[in-house]
Amino acid sequence: MHGSRGLGTRRSLSITLMRAAIYHGAGRITLEDVPTPEIGDGELLVRIHACGLCGSDLMQWYQDPRAPVVLGHEPVGTVAEAGEGAKFAVGTRVFVHHHVPCFDCPLCRAGRHTLCDRFKSTRIDPGGLAEFIRVPAENVRADVLTLPDDVDDITGTLIEPVACVVRGQRQAGVGPGSRVAVVGAGSMGLLEIQVARALGAGAVVALEPDEARRAGAARVGAMTPDGLTADAVKEAFAGELADQVFVCTHDHGAIAEALHMAGPGGVVQLFAPTRPGEHVPLDLGAIFFREVTLQSTYSAGPNDTRAALDLLAAGDVQADAVISHRLPLERAAEAYRIAANGEALKVVVEVSGERT
Repeated sequence: MHGSRGLGTRRSLSITLMRAAIYHGAGRITLEDVPTPEIGDGELLVRIHACGLCGSDLMQWYQDPRAPVVLGHEPVGTVAEAGEGAKFAVGTRVFVHHHVPCFDCPLCRAGRHTLCDRFKSTRIDPGGLAEFIRVPAENVRADVLTLPDDVDDITGTLIEPVACVVRGQRQAGVGPGSRVAVVGAGSMGLLEIQVARALGAGAVVALEPDEARRAGAARVGAMTPDGLTADAVKEAFAGELADQVFVCTHDHGAIAEALHMAGPGGVVQLFAPTRPGEHVPLDLGAIFFREVTLQSTYSAGPNDTRAALDLLAAGDVQADAVISHRLPLERAAEAYRIAANGEALKVVVEVSGERT
């Protein structure tokens, strides 16, 4: 468990307005002055240093109904104020998880924290692309992590996405000797490769049509055969299919082909959602007699964020292999654009936070 000991103390800030990048829908972002959140007992006000852009931030079908909204749920910052009872001292550098479970419902008791109704309803205020966020007391208690000195701010922004990968791979059963196939070598695919290797996978193959991304996958330890087929997986695994297949793309053809990549008793896990209402033609008869399990995975819980921080602190996941662009908050609209159109692999927005 990573945390800070000792009761936090409130420091009264004179900053009444802060800058925030407001998403208005249809890909439009403006930088605006908005009120700095006020905190209550048990809560934290965190001055944001950096926040990564997630693929879900870029899905207009998902975000537009919520607009106007401040995007960003991969934040790292410093505690600027601590409400009574918040066990983090002012000045502590932290990662903040935006969702936390109740720990008491049947789903939580079964270890399915991300399916808990409370998990889905909790959130930071207003979002990570702002100079400050208010962290609710339940988030403070359950999933704010103190960052060790050897994990810098930029690396810390990967805790949430790495945690999502950790949760998915645990669910799929990745372990020593696993043969793992990763379909799509974007930022999440590169994290899938690194986490699988850290969990002891015997071999990892990445299926990716883009030459530059294939090269990135090779640099983090994946075999990168030509083609996006089950035959390419067999070629890499000396005639065998995969134990686990992680599909890190929305592409319908890639999803359909992934069913053929898993061997007997294998798992195909959907990591990237398709738009609700889209129908993907699947040859389910191809997996019936191999007893292949088709899974989805969503977000990450408190156990997963702690495991992710451990992997990053140990150097098992390399931020430089994944993060391609770092832009200041003033260029948040540009950060969104290059992430959405594929110019960037992974974008982190660096937030100044200094305001007088």
